[in-house]
Amino acid sequence: MKTNKLLIIIICCNMILTLIGCSTQNTNVKQEEKLITVVHADYPYYPSIDALAERATTVIEGTIVDSRVEEIDDRTKVDLGVEGEIDDRMNPSKDTPPSIRVYTVYTVKVSNTYKGDVKPGETIEVKQIGGESKTMVYKVENEEDNVKFVEGKKYVMFLSTYENSPATLLNPIQACYSYEEDTVKTKSTVENEQLISVNEKNDLTLTIEDLERIKNETKK
Repeated sequence: MKTNKLLIIIICCNMILTLIGCSTQNTNVKQEEKLITVVHADYPYYPSIDALAERATTVIEGTIVDSRVEEIDDRTKVDLGVEGEIDDRMNPSKDTPPSIRVYTVYTVKVSNTYKGDVKPGETIEVKQIGGESKTMVYKVENEEDNVKFVEGKKYVMFLSTYENSPATLLNPIQACYSYEEDTVKTKSTVENEQLISVNEKNDLTLTIEDLERIKNETKK
């Protein structure tokens, strides 16, 4: 008799726990509608501006004019767009596992080109991992290392470019610089002007003279 009562109590407890578990799960779905992913990003270190420039496929000066968040499949560099559909023509075998990440993509209007094919007056897109899409939230573990781009502000960027995907900074610490604001510039001060790294961890110093040298070497 006692055994039967114990069995009934155990069954009832299991049912209660199951119901509680289902209730918690449903609550989480409502509260956490998006998948949150924290990524750890490692980047190569460059010992000098010359090494940075040699590795970059494009070096530009440009102003941030727009930004958006996109899910990009790194497997084929295909933009998944709003619906998140993969273009099967780019992956006919369909046997490669997806590698979908969320990026913030910035549109940059180029004002000067020191290396690469993009011309002044044109725009180039630069992506940086991290952002919130309709289905996912991507956060970088060392989020303070990501560049905090400001719309309307001018930057000098050392970029790696791709055929079917927005460009990326060679690394967020050493590959992006801005100009000192509110400085009256004469010809002599501009030629020797030192640009400001957007990341205080950067141990490299970039000057206008460096950029002109990069441009001249590219022309050779």
